[in-house]
Amino acid sequence: MEPFGDAVTGGEDGVILALEVSPASGKPGFFTGYDPWRRSIRCAVRSPPERGRANREVIESLAMALGVPVASVTLLSGATQPRKRVRVEGITRDAVLRVLGQVL
Repeated sequence: MEPFGDAVTGGEDGVILALEVSPASGKPGFFTGYDPWRRSIRCAVRSPPERGRANREVIESLAMALGVPVASVTLLSGATQPRKRVRVEGITRDAVLRVLGQVL
């Protein structure tokens, strides 16, 4: 199993990703690494953590990276925290792991 596999749970109808988000980053990148201690995928966004802007950028960036519609991505927890759980419908865990394997 990939070292980042424990940050992705789910099955055939969708997945849940554990993310560690750095808002207001001068060097954005959606998948910037993996934190084995927190078992989460690191990402950085340009938007500041104000009025949900960083969360919207996370959702849009994740949808683009995984090739799914923005409407398929839902923030489950962490709206005001760096650690977030995000559900992505319409993609399998294996497909997400393939994408992550190419960039991490």
